[in-house]
Amino acid sequence: MQRLLPAVVIALACGATCFTGCGDANSHGQTLAPVQGMVKYLGQPLVNAQVVFLPDTPGQLPALGITDSSGHYELLTIVPGDGASLGKHRVKVIARGPDKTPAGTAPGTIVAGAPVEPGAPLIPEKYFSFDTSGLTAEVKEGGTTVNFDLSDK
Repeated sequence: MQRLLPAVVIALACGATCFTGCGDANSHGQTLAPVQGMVKYLGQPLVNAQVVFLPDTPGQLPALGITDSSGHYELLTIVPGDGASLGKHRVKVIARGPDKTPAGTAPGTIVAGAPVEPGAPLIPEKYFSFDTSGLTAEVKEGGTTVNFDLSDK
């Protein structure tokens, strides 16, 4: 399931674009700017983590990125690389191990109708919520780089 998440997010973002005026991020009343950065946990790159920016301004869409093998991410709100809305954001980071498959199936196998249990957390779960992560960012016109160095504290 974790491997499918980026595709699902992109599909939802594309669907939202078609419902709201096809392609122009400003049709949401948002001015977007590119956002990229690095996520580390205990000084090491955090791989395959979800990074989500939630704007403080009501009605603005959140932005999402997935870290690569070096911990680097780029945010998307509507289309890949468009970034996030200008202004202040609360941020959460989610990183889990591989999803657990039902007993008797090979790892990574999808069984129709079978429940899939999320993998074990790879970082403290406080980072999984906007309310407890303690992470914030401000997106500025022209683009912003935001790095996060997560710890056990």
